[in-house]
Order: sequence, then C-alpha cells, then structure tokens
Amino acid sequence: MDVVAYAASVGHSVWFSRDVGETWNRANTTTGGIYNESRCWCVSTHPAESGRVLSGTDLGVHRWDPDAARWTHVASPMDGHHILQMAQHPDDPGFIVAGTRPAAVYVSEDGGASWFQAPLGNADRCEVINIPRVTSIQFDPADRDTIWVTIEIDAIWRSTDRGRSWQRLGRGLRTDDTHNLVIIDDLGERRILCSTELGLHRSDNNGESWHHVDVPAAPWPYFRCMTRRPDDSGVLFLSVGDRPSGETGLLLRSRDWGETWEDAGLPEPVNSTIWWIGTNAADPSLLFCCTIMGQIFRSRDGGENWQKMRRELGELRMIAWEPVAGTASAS
Repeated sequence: MDVVAYAASVGHSVWFSRDVGETWNRANTTTGGIYNESRCWCVSTHPAESGRVLSGTDLGVHRWDPDAARWTHVASPMDGHHILQMAQHPDDPGFIVAGTRPAAVYVSEDGGASWFQAPLGNADRCEVINIPRVTSIQFDPADRDTIWVTIEIDAIWRSTDRGRSWQRLGRGLRTDDTHNLVIIDDLGERRILCSTELGLHRSDNNGESWHHVDVPAAPWPYFRCMTRRPDDSGVLFLSVGDRPSGETGLLLRSRDWGETWEDAGLPEPVNSTIWWIGTNAADPSLLFCCTIMGQIFRSRDGGENWQKMRRELGELRMIAWEPVAGTASAS
C-alpha cells in the first residue's frame, strides 16, 4: 500500500512524505497554489476516499489536487481567520465541519461550495489566551448527525442536528480549557474521555457531566492530543506536556480503553508537547505523532515500538496520512 503523510506547519505550509515519513517536501513554490511560508494549522484527509485532502490556513481553506500537484483556494466565510480544525464526515464526503480562531464553527454540506456559520453562542473572550479557539472536531461514531467540538477555553459543545443547534457541556470539568475527545461505544455503555489543561476527564452519560480521572503515569497535568488506535483493541494514546508548547512531554498508551496508562516508550526525549497523533483505519498499525516544535515519531506496529524520523520540520500543528495510489508528487 502506497502512503502519503501530511504535516501542517506554522510558517512552511504543508509538508508531504511519500516514503512513510523518511523524507518530506512541499508543493512547488511557483506552481503549488499556496504560499510556501504560510501558516497551515490543520490538514484533513477523508477516512473513506483517498485524495480528498483539505488544509486550514490563515489564508483560507485549500484543497489539494493530486493530479496537478497543486493547492486550490476554496472561498469561504473563514477567509481571514485562523482555520484550526477541519473534519470530513466519514459517511458523507460533502459534509465538512471547520473550526476557527476566534472560536466559531462553519459547516458545508456541498463539499465546500457554500458554508453556514453554526449558531453556537460560545464566548468571544476568555482567560489566559484572550480569544477562544476550536481545538478538535469529532463526528459521533453512532449518530451521523451529531458533532462534537472542544473549545479552548470554553468547554465542550455538541450538536445533534448537523450543526444547526448546539448544547454546551461542561458540568464537572476542572477547567474549560478542553483539547480533545475520544468516544468509546465498544464496552456496552458509552464512555467519553476529554483531555484538558488540568488532566483527563471522563463522562459516562454522553457528556452531560464529567469527572476527573487520575493518571499516575503523567508527571504533569497538561493533557493535549488523544486518539484511539482505529481498531477494536482498546488501545488509546494520550499526550502530556510540561506546559503548552513546553520543553518536554510524554506519549502515554492505554491497553484497556483508558482505565490505565503507561509510557508508550518514545525512543528519544521530545522537545515540546506532542501536539497531534495521526492514524488511519486503512492500517491501524501505522501511527505518527509530532511535537509542536517539529519532531516526528512513527510506529509501524500499532504503537508498540516507535522510531524518531530524522527530519524535523519547524513548528507543527497536525500530522495525518492516507493510502494513495498513482498521485503526482510534491517537489
């Protein structure tokens, strides 16, 4: 299986790797269709249709054309905003949800041809970072019309009608500084985990209330990215850092749906908080994670063993990969 990996960088647009992370390049400067020193905050691949790659930047939404090896700007009301998160619905490729700074959610039901701003009613100011921002977007695995969004710093938001109305969910959280969710329906009763600035939280009633979960393996309370290995193994991954951005951190692994956690055993110290973990159900054994300051680690056995990639790419915010056949190359 041929694989293309993507890394969204702040200051060097989107990096591509076609050798499973060994080397990285960007789209050609003169023909690539995106300013190669732009700030790209996120990259979204479609879970079922390879080649449907979107990037959220501070210059708007861009779509990758693999045949032309070029990014194309997609006009939207988000032009001029920082587009921090984008997600494409696994069962409906035309349904796209994007999140920005200042915190707002935009929805397209026609593949990006038109958009509407979702009526969240969220806060426009907050402590510490002043302006709230969207930190993750999840499609509910059991209900195709439900969307989950975390906002830093404004708790968790849920829509059950494809973004047309929203409910704020924060009861029991130690902080409204929320980063990521994992929704688990494999145990008979739903469990949702949320990573926050003040540790891990869990809900057993679909987000209506939360309680703090002690994680003895974490030496710091700042929990950032979290994901499940895309299979039914019960393996989850969670990043923890000494502080936002920070100077060091850990990748934790759970083998029992988040009941207990252990050091995942990265082979070298990290230079900052691990900001994103990239998975794809096409091959649950292939995983990437990246620090915010540019280190990339790869596992080819489902997260049992990790290797640090030689190349470091400056400031990174997201890493993703997809199976791709016969695409033109970036240069």
